[in-house]
Amino acid sequence: MTEDGTQTQDSTREQAGEQSPEEARSRAPEGGDVAESDLLQAYRRKKSEPDDDREQRERERSEQKRIKKIGDNESIVVDFVANFVAGGNASFDPVKGRVLMSQRRLILATAKGKTNISISSIFDIAVGQVPPEVEEFFDYTVMVGYITGRQRRTTVIGGDRETIEKFSLLLFRAALNGSRTQVTHPARIGGRVLDTPRRPSGLHLDYEAVTFPDDGGPLTENGEPFHIDLASVIFFEVLERTIDDEKRLVLSVQHVKQGQTVTSEITLDSRRKMNILGRYLRLVYHWIKSEVRNIEVTEQGLEVLVGLYSAGEMAAEVDFSELLGVEEAVLDAELEELHGEGLIEDEELPTALTPQGRFIVNEEIEDVNV
Repeated sequence: MTEDGTQTQDSTREQAGEQSPEEARSRAPEGGDVAESDLLQAYRRKKSEPDDDREQRERERSEQKRIKKIGDNESIVVDFVANFVAGGNASFDPVKGRVLMSQRRLILATAKGKTNISISSIFDIAVGQVPPEVEEFFDYTVMVGYITGRQRRTTVIGGDRETIEKFSLLLFRAALNGSRTQVTHPARIGGRVLDTPRRPSGLHLDYEAVTFPDDGGPLTENGEPFHIDLASVIFFEVLERTIDDEKRLVLSVQHVKQGQTVTSEITLDSRRKMNILGRYLRLVYHWIKSEVRNIEVTEQGLEVLVGLYSAGEMAAEVDFSELLGVEEAVLDAELEELHGEGLIEDEELPTALTPQGRFIVNEEIEDVNV
């Protein structure tokens, strides 16, 4: 093996069980052709490849080897090519490179070097807000604020909307999943304040919900982990409260549960994580709301949505058309329309509401409660 880690031709032959040209000549049958050897055939194929393609593959292999060394003992969960401005670069000139992420770090790699960002150093994640300095370069971005040493820095990663949104969700999860929280649920039902004690809990993000698993006992009466359906959120705010003689940030979330407006309160020890959790709620709330903004649901369509919401899985076990007081053909037409608008998962019973469908129903319930 040479100093740069590559194997010599002889050692490669020995490991692969191949023959040298001299051995091939001595062992070839009378009239045989040494040109048929695997080694020479491979060499000919390589020579027949365009130089540009061969050089590109070599560069890619070299880059992959270099990146793998960065991720020793870490599972890479994100790996894609993007344009980015890394490390608060004052020139704001985007460069093209690879974006990689494990559960411990975010890596922005180019041919000239790499930027390592510890997940635990991230204090802000802003999606879709393109900074003025780079708006001419990017259509859709995620801006990541992080601390290195004693300095606050930002990096802006741009790409197509679908890729950036998927990456952002994974980044939020890496930053928050597994955090320990204090949860008061329910803190209020409607306008009635309850004397519910705070309980320790975990934290897990999904696209449709924030779940609070608890090893010490159930947070809900049925013994299941308490979760907030993000499509049911109607209002939230970050408040400052005195808890155990200490000023703490509290995330107060109003959401609809079983036809009632319920307020839950969540506290994390880290202000950094509280900020990121608030960002996440705003982002998903905005996504769900923006997807229903231009949808017009008829009164009959809304009755079907509310009926499905109330009946749940029982909708397939009852005569749903009779329950709503409509003919089956009318119900079928409404289900087809609601499915086409992305408000229910299937156009036939049994079906469930999508987050967008639940959002519309919860807004209706809130209007009735008010």
